[in-house]
Amino acid sequence: GQAFRADITSPAYQAMADAMAVAYPGEELQYAGQGGSIPLCNTLAALYPQAEILLIGLSEPEAQIHAVNESVSPEELERLSVAEALFLSNYAVG
Repeated sequence: GQAFRADITSPAYQAMADAMAVAYPGEELQYAGQGGSIPLCNTLAALYPQAEILLIGLSEPEAQIHAVNESVSPEELERLSVAEALFLSNYAVG
């Protein structure tokens, strides 16, 4: 698929950044452009140009994403779940 670049200046991204700051206190939010894009992103962006597309990866260094022994920390799952719940709550109000 073609590369996809999300607009990290959108209101949705700011709402997610705010939610992540609560879920990950003391951590700095980082944006990373890496790996292959999900081909559906460009299709959705073309069909719905006003849509804000967020791509969120659940990964910590020990996760070994796509390796035979891939894993995800339960603590990481909990933190990201909190962030997503806060995002949905805050963005719906905003």
